[in-house]
Amino acid sequence: MSRIRLLLPSALLLGGCVAPALKYIDKPPMTTTGDTSTTSDTESTTVMTATGDASETDGDSASENDGETSQASTTTTTASTDATSEDPGTTTTGPAEAVCGDGLVEGDEECDDANDIAGDRCHECAKNRWIFASAALHNDGDLGGLEGADSRCRQYALQSGLADDTWMTFIAWLSDADHDVRDRLYPGRGRYVRTDGVVVAENFEQFFSGSLEAPINVDELGNQDIGGGVLTGTQPDGTAAPGTHCDNWTSSALSDFSVYEGSSSATDEFWTMYPDPPTPCAGFLSRLYCIEGK
Repeated sequence: MSRIRLLLPSALLLGGCVAPALKYIDKPPMTTTGDTSTTSDTESTTVMTATGDASETDGDSASENDGETSQASTTTTTASTDATSEDPGTTTTGPAEAVCGDGLVEGDEECDDANDIAGDRCHECAKNRWIFASAALHNDGDLGGLEGADSRCRQYALQSGLADDTWMTFIAWLSDADHDVRDRLYPGRGRYVRTDGVVVAENFEQFFSGSLEAPINVDELGNQDIGGGVLTGTQPDGTAAPGTHCDNWTSSALSDFSVYEGSSSATDEFWTMYPDPPTPCAGFLSRLYCIEGK
């Protein structure tokens, strides 16, 4: 009798008895003994869970993972296709070059009036800029500085009625102890013409060459052959002459000999600077050269 009781638990275990409402997910660990080695599956474990449709849960999870993997693969394939879809034989060209005369301002054109009239405000798609010697005569070196001189030129241009809406761009051809006029002048591509239409300089650089095409002896009103000296303070290369320039054009002291002038009748380097010594900052009657900017 005692023998039967002792064997009964072992029999139940060997029969694979499992508590109600529980089941195996994986097989229980097995140990196999061979002639040469014993292999133990240490990775496998018996996992037990509450009764339910485990296959449904696993299936949903697997389906979602499969879907994500498929989507990622599709995205990768699409990106790869886009990256390699460009035709290596295709040549990419830039914007079309500007065509002078088509009426459109493009590229480096300053203007385009769709005509070939040389004497108007636009010539070969570059702007013809006004230049004149002021009708007004100034009798001392107190001009209100360079800004004051520029302001006077703008007023003269405005009053002439020739400079349309560009009168605000005018500056005086004038240097002082701190500024060279070549750095103040706008480097336009086009020609510089008098108010009577005569070309004075073919381009910006000609002002620093020591010679002009024609003298700047026409004022803003179109009066010709006006003659006379012009306040410049500037050497032929466009740099400032030495000296105080009447305390940078704010002084009328007779004791300050620092006025350099040019001749409005000259086309050589004298147009901007006489070779004579500088004169006092008062007691003269001189004009200003006024030049249109941008």
